[in-house]
Amino acid sequence: MSSLRAPRSLRKRQPAKLADDLDYDLETLLKEHELNGVEYRAQRDAKKPKTGETEEEDKYADAFKGYEIPFDTLPALCIERIFAMLDSPQDLYNLAFSSKFLMSLVTPRAVIRSAVFNNLRKRDKGNRKTMANIMGYINNRSIHVPSAHRMLRLLNAKSCERGDRCWGKNLNTGKAMALNRNSCNRPFGLALCDKCVKFGTTKVPYSHFSRFQQGVAFHQWNLLMNPQRDPKSGDVNGPLLEVLELQQIENTYANNDDKKSALDGIVQKALSSDGKYCPMHYEEKAAAYHEMFENAEKEADEHVAAALEKDQQKYRERRDERIAKRMTRIRSIYASLEDSLYDCPLKDLALDCRWLESDERCVKFTCHIVEQKLSNIISAPASASDRSIANAATSIKQIFNTLNEKNFFSFSYIENSGNRFRRGIYEYCTNETTPLEIMQSSIAGDAHFMQALEEEKPVRALVRALNRMRGALSRIFALSVVRDNPGVPDGDAENRVEEFRKLAEVVWNKKAPNQYGSEVMSFTIIKDTFNTCVEEFRTMKKNVKDYLRDEHTRRFLDRDTAIAGRDNFSRQDAIDQVFVPKTHTVWMQGTRNSAYDHLRSRNFESLLNLHEQYFRRPSQFGVHA
Repeated sequence: MSSLRAPRSLRKRQPAKLADDLDYDLETLLKEHELNGVEYRAQRDAKKPKTGETEEEDKYADAFKGYEIPFDTLPALCIERIFAMLDSPQDLYNLAFSSKFLMSLVTPRAVIRSAVFNNLRKRDKGNRKTMANIMGYINNRSIHVPSAHRMLRLLNAKSCERGDRCWGKNLNTGKAMALNRNSCNRPFGLALCDKCVKFGTTKVPYSHFSRFQQGVAFHQWNLLMNPQRDPKSGDVNGPLLEVLELQQIENTYANNDDKKSALDGIVQKALSSDGKYCPMHYEEKAAAYHEMFENAEKEADEHVAAALEKDQQKYRERRDERIAKRMTRIRSIYASLEDSLYDCPLKDLALDCRWLESDERCVKFTCHIVEQKLSNIISAPASASDRSIANAATSIKQIFNTLNEKNFFSFSYIENSGNRFRRGIYEYCTNETTPLEIMQSSIAGDAHFMQALEEEKPVRALVRALNRMRGALSRIFALSVVRDNPGVPDGDAENRVEEFRKLAEVVWNKKAPNQYGSEVMSFTIIKDTFNTCVEEFRTMKKNVKDYLRDEHTRRFLDRDTAIAGRDNFSRQDAIDQVFVPKTHTVWMQGTRNSAYDHLRSRNFESLLNLHEQYFRRPSQFGVHA
């Protein structure tokens, strides 16, 4: 099948009607074609002069040379099937226009499929987008339905089809202006250059009645163009209607229904006079084109989806295989670490981890210092040597042995301290956190941490570790300044310990300077911040008590008690937000409504107004009971 041209004696015109007979057996056609080929080769070989010494040698002289089948001698149905398999409009154009016989076998389905399948994974680029643009006009029934040959020319157009009437024609070369290579549009179903679109079209107002009407071809929302007649064939291409007719309808009728009726009449007239089809056949042809395009798009999308799923399946298989290999190696490394730390008292703390079966990291150690020491080994387990594993294990063992020797996690060094900040640290470490959470700190176990332990300064080391635990210092401050009051009745404001501790946390977070920044807060800064927050909290606590006892606040609580708030949010819940004052940005005003500032300045009226808004729309402000 490598030869496209055949000897003149073989180029017999075959009836194209076989292409429309879908029930004809393709295998029968090919068998008949093969029998004809056998007869032809026998006649050809009989005329060849004898070259062998014996009849046996002549019989098998060309047995293994093969033979060529001219493409245009294949059955018409077979050629159509081959056309439908081409995924390039350029290849289809070059092949189809090589002979009149092949031109007669080009079908709209083959052209549409070649455009859609040309760039499967790029719906908004190239020939697929060009075909979608043409089909948009056809679906709107606004252009003359192009033939298969014209659609193929539109897909492969390189220059403006207006020829001598092109606004961008070069008089020296006599050639029309080239099309914009970056544009996939075919305005009005025509291959037009940018200058013809700019100067050869009519711009109508955006209020024009026909901008959204079926049967009217628009480009860029407000450009219209007259139908174009091919000077050679005489065929009318492009829009169905002239701009003059549309403007006359706009000038004549005021009612939109009357305009639509007049437009329908002009469309019917245009189809019967200039079109190749009557209105009924036009509708059938346009619907058939649309169905072909939709089927091709569906098949292309399914093909792309299947190919992507296949690629993803291969990726998942390779990834699972890679993870399995890494997991095997990392588990062996973990076993080596266990052997090296067998006599370490804090072995369980050091080796605490989470296995990630579906992640390429495979393992996540809880202690930050362990994760840091093993990062290079875990990232490339295949290249990790026994020596590097032993060195990492030794370093980890040294750190945790030191922690054990100093009784770091017993916290006995601050148990009986008279300093209330240290008492808060002791209460937090013994009741609200664990050694494992402390070792999750990004500073626990670093050089400065270990130096403080070696210098018998465990409090400094502990505070350094707590410095990088989110919410730890603010909670410690709350525990330090708000103590339990078992002798006070439950209904008294003084016994609302947890609520006032929340307020203390807000105060610390408000006053602490960049506590989660890159720099660790020094002891001096922590001390100054603590003293400042103590004074601030004393003021805020007094203001909260006064606000809760305020007459307007009590009146708000007693008002309409039978009416429940939204989202099970009561009036008491709204008032209790005074313990966690927030700052809200006022939409479209660029201002801030700060409950903290209202409370601090004793602006109880504004604060109550904000709490009333909480009661009405709690979800909008992000508050809950």
